[in-house]
Amino acid sequence: MATDIKILLVDDEPLERQAIRFLLARERPHYQIAGEAGNGGEAVKLAARLRPDIVFLDIKMPVMDGLTAGREIRAILPEARLIFVTAYGEFDYAREAVALGASKYLLKPVAAEEMLPLLDELAAGVAAARRRQQETARLRAALEEAKPFIRLGFIMDLLNGNITDAEAVSRARFLGIATLPRLAMLVDIDNFAALAREGTEVERQILKQQVKESLERATVSWPGALVAPVTRDEFAILLPLDHLAPGADSHQAAIELGEGICRQVRRDTRATVTVGIGRPVAKVAELARSYAEAVAAAEFRLFYGGDQVIHADDVIARPSAGQFLPAPEEQELTQAIRMGDRQAAYRQAKNILMQLLLEQEKRPAILKMKLLELNTLAARAALEGGADPEAVSDLALASSTEFLTLDNLADMRERILERLMALVAQVAETREQRNSSLIDRASKYIEANFSQDLTLEEVARQVYLSPCYFSKLFKQFKGLNFIDYLTKVRLKAARELLLNTKLPVAEIATRVGYRDARYFGQVFKKQEGYTPSVFRKIGGAHFGKSTS
Repeated sequence: MATDIKILLVDDEPLERQAIRFLLARERPHYQIAGEAGNGGEAVKLAARLRPDIVFLDIKMPVMDGLTAGREIRAILPEARLIFVTAYGEFDYAREAVALGASKYLLKPVAAEEMLPLLDELAAGVAAARRRQQETARLRAALEEAKPFIRLGFIMDLLNGNITDAEAVSRARFLGIATLPRLAMLVDIDNFAALAREGTEVERQILKQQVKESLERATVSWPGALVAPVTRDEFAILLPLDHLAPGADSHQAAIELGEGICRQVRRDTRATVTVGIGRPVAKVAELARSYAEAVAAAEFRLFYGGDQVIHADDVIARPSAGQFLPAPEEQELTQAIRMGDRQAAYRQAKNILMQLLLEQEKRPAILKMKLLELNTLAARAALEGGADPEAVSDLALASSTEFLTLDNLADMRERILERLMALVAQVAETREQRNSSLIDRASKYIEANFSQDLTLEEVARQVYLSPCYFSKLFKQFKGLNFIDYLTKVRLKAARELLLNTKLPVAEIATRVGYRDARYFGQVFKKQEGYTPSVFRKIGGAHFGKSTS
């Protein structure tokens, strides 16, 4: 029953207001008469102040008639329900009231049997609207809470090239990102493995957070800079270029920012960092290329040492025909590795290797360099897919050593495919374990809450998966779809209650999640071959189906 419903009575006849007030006090005491007005002008002022849910409006009143007052109240309170009260002979006014959006009109004298059902209907509508508003507010709050994760996902899509310019604009607008980036940096914590061995996991996480905060402080002077962790010891920084003056040197500006980052991290933490800087790109969809250049530039720390700023222009030649791996195939391969998709990874790796071997068969030194590049790319994708870092490192190092010693192209091709598939297997195993754990959690949630009105969407939320993906995973791991599994759990509980208690069938239906006892009986008979009553009567014996 709807409560705390506020009503405003508007009529120039006090006796009419008194009659309605008396009727409501006697029949609907849970509704609140928030105020009364004797004319339309007073009603508009009271409505603005009291914000009633329902307004009774007499049509013919002095100062301002009910129709005019209704228009003004509707402008102030679009959600308010208006009930116009009219006398015989005023049907033209009544029709205008309906056109205005009146919920209903009543004839004087107002009869209880007409007014009370109407009032209850409108009050139920008010309550439903409030629930919708509360749910919308809850969802908006949840969305705001999730925005940091949505923002990180957006940044990762930019880095991986999994986004179009149009989609980037739309998602940036949603996240409040005013200008899209055109240049990428990679910030790598120097000697992180050694630093990690020296302390506990808590200390490692504290160091990473300190570095992240240092990066945010160092980039505050660059409007729209985005900072995000990408691996256990690396951060990406994405930079818009819109604020730079026309003709300004983005190369020098980025280097100066990188030097500021190095200084800030030295000042704030016990670590140092190497900053790799990619080249600017014309479109945000091409930002993955700038990021790949930043990653490659940072790897020159091996030659130059840490605590350095290294720009791609200074260490990497401009792309020329045949210099890099084929871009579309490279993206598809890394995506397949991240997803643990063995078939797609194998297919793309074969395509890339075929192109490389055909193109470079007379230049073995360059081919080996490209295979090393492919090996590094695959290892990074495996890490991003969640594979064990130590296993990935072992595989990548073993592959690098082999590629430098192999002389036969066929052996080289087979060995790299073998190593790539081992990396994919690492990712697939990790994802399988994680997905299995999530489905186990979902199953336990179903078994603990089957008596409620469970939905696939609700259970998916419990394990932080989209309903579509959760449905697919659940069927894959359980061999049953969500509804069939829920039915199985409910009927198992029902069988136990039928055999071990004297509860009525209707109550058992409610206890196992069915609000309609007749529907419960239909489902039970379809599954077990007997009605619940017959099942109980024969004690579950002589069944063609197991009761376990």
